[in-house]
Amino acid sequence: MRVILYGCGDFSYVIEYLQVALKALQLPAYASFDPQDSSSHVPVDVMATELRTLDQLKRQYGLRVQENIAALQARGVTVELGVNAVGHPSYGPFDLVIFRNPHTGNYGSSQDPSMTSYLEAIGSNNGLFQGVLAQTHHTRVPYGLVLITVVGWPYLGKNPKSQLGFQGLQLENVNYAREYGNAAGLEFLRHINFGPQWVARNTGGTFQADEIGLLYRDATHWLDLRELEHTMRAYDEDRVPAWCKLHPDYEAMRRKIGK
Repeated sequence: MRVILYGCGDFSYVIEYLQVALKALQLPAYASFDPQDSSSHVPVDVMATELRTLDQLKRQYGLRVQENIAALQARGVTVELGVNAVGHPSYGPFDLVIFRNPHTGNYGSSQDPSMTSYLEAIGSNNGLFQGVLAQTHHTRVPYGLVLITVVGWPYLGKNPKSQLGFQGLQLENVNYAREYGNAAGLEFLRHINFGPQWVARNTGGTFQADEIGLLYRDATHWLDLRELEHTMRAYDEDRVPAWCKLHPDYEAMRRKIGK
């Protein structure tokens, strides 16, 4: 199984978060490694990426970012810097694409009398979210999964700091989540409630907030049962690709082919 993670910040949470995500998706790979064992090799092919360069990361996080990267590489994780989740050279393809808490860093300002800064914040983050979904067309396998987790405004609900209560993207709304997926050729599957999580800020530091995941899959290929059958017949049961096990007809197909 191949996984790519965007926006990894100081790379301190990659392994732990990966296991949480795999468990939430009910993929058996989550139980194959121990996040607390720093010497164990990660039994999943993982690429962890970040938009900023090493110098930029060191200025924000200090030398610990180099230590975090080295620790990941020692466990078999590929680390790539300067990777723009909206447009980058073709890596992969990957079975699972993850972006945790995407944000442009634009939250708007309560000091702005015209309130246009809030509209700009909504617009910039809307463009980022749409761009990330569209980019996955180039990085995922035909049946690949896309998991994007979000916290707070402007991705969820109203802006609590604005007296006008500017509505953000409202991705907690199934209809809006589905519309974004449709525009990118993806089918929205469901929300995943990760509960309270410690999340890194763009400006440094962390905060705790309820984290909601949006799970998508390829809308154009998913219903091709012939591909599901051919793939399942080609692999031993313990090596069947992850996307097969998430297919709604997986169990029925397994009974049909006797696996």
